[in-house]
Amino acid sequence: MSDDCGCGAADSTADSAARSSTDSGSAPRPSKGSDLANDERTNPFADGVDRRRLLQTTGTVGAATALAGCSGSGGGGDEPSPTMFVFNNGDRTLSVVDAASDELITTTFLGTTASFPANQYSTSIDDEHDVLWLNVSGGVRAFNQRTLEELAFVETGYGPNYPNVTPDGNHLLIASGGTTGMDPEGDAAHAMFRVDADRDSDTFGEVTAENETGYVGPCDMTLGPNGDYAFVVDVADEAIRVLSVDPFETVTRVDAGDPVTEGNVLPFMCTASFDGELLLVENGEGTLGSDPEVPREGSESVWDISDPENPEEIAKITRDDGLPGAPITSEIAPDNTAAYLFIPGEGVGVIDLEANEYETTIDVGGSSIAGAWGPNREKLYVPVQDANQLAVIDHERREVVATVETGQAPTGVAAGTVRPEGDALASIQASLASLGITFGDMEATYCMDDHCYCG
Repeated sequence: MSDDCGCGAADSTADSAARSSTDSGSAPRPSKGSDLANDERTNPFADGVDRRRLLQTTGTVGAATALAGCSGSGGGGDEPSPTMFVFNNGDRTLSVVDAASDELITTTFLGTTASFPANQYSTSIDDEHDVLWLNVSGGVRAFNQRTLEELAFVETGYGPNYPNVTPDGNHLLIASGGTTGMDPEGDAAHAMFRVDADRDSDTFGEVTAENETGYVGPCDMTLGPNGDYAFVVDVADEAIRVLSVDPFETVTRVDAGDPVTEGNVLPFMCTASFDGELLLVENGEGTLGSDPEVPREGSESVWDISDPENPEEIAKITRDDGLPGAPITSEIAPDNTAAYLFIPGEGVGVIDLEANEYETTIDVGGSSIAGAWGPNREKLYVPVQDANQLAVIDHERREVVATVETGQAPTGVAAGTVRPEGDALASIQASLASLGITFGDMEATYCMDDHCYCG
């Protein structure tokens, strides 16, 4: 290949992987994210690198090195490009998948990761949203989908951060501080944040409102389709909280119900349906703490939120109903016929939402804690951490129809229609990272499963 391809020479230093950030100006919290991150995370390289990946990586490094001076090719044009972004916690790379063909486009080095990125709204084929919001320990980072450059860092000071973007793309909401591993009692105050998510705003990435809660453990944030109300589960307070987005304040709190065994309900994750009729809530069903007095076995609750200020629990699915394990989070089918539960070590559970009964468990080839609908909302994409692949579930068929190879320990996934431009240097770094060669600090992201490698 000619060496006069018209591109500037690439910076080969590891420092070039670092992304610049914009300080939101929010005050730091007493507990920093690194103090609250998962202490039981495992290293995907502990048993070495398999020979097949080593051979693939060697070829990729060679090809990418030859192109190192000519980054910038491969980006999507002005037309929407249905895309899935897979965050590989094991090596801090990003796998970019074509959501039309379900084929891997590239795996590139990002330098950070996410377990639960904001991905419910502003990701359909009709949207032009071009920001990836990643939950990292201590806050949330914003990345440009096209360039993968960091746009902003919203510092919360808490390890667990659960973000979601309003359907109009104007606000990012964050619930911070909650986890089933938190101490049963404490004096620290937790908080929820509203952030300016409008790229055209002069205050993009800045906190515009804050709601301090006390030690109640706000743990996950979901939204109705009109963006007027948000729903938060307070794991330590045994409550479902309803917020108005503007003004940013609590309008009601509803008791999470009765536990199915000893201990507490412990609602800790939640997902609203696209039409705003239903809310799915994952419950711990046990007691709080890293070593709970009553072991947590999990349950799934179905709530009617058609009147958002008066949520009502209409069903609860337990082990006695066929639930094979404790779900971490869920996604609701666009037609409200099914809920898909991500159950580590078991697969993806399916609830028939018309009968409110447990239907089946889909084998995805390993363990997963999260998933996301593609831009057309016909297929569900599930990162499989211990298989280094993305499983694609067809909603109509209730089965895996494709698998896509990713980087190490994929955990979070988000949809989009703006595809990243090519970057040969980042491709080289991704190849080296897949062999366990690290660049910079291993920034943590909070994960609900102790098998999630978070840095």
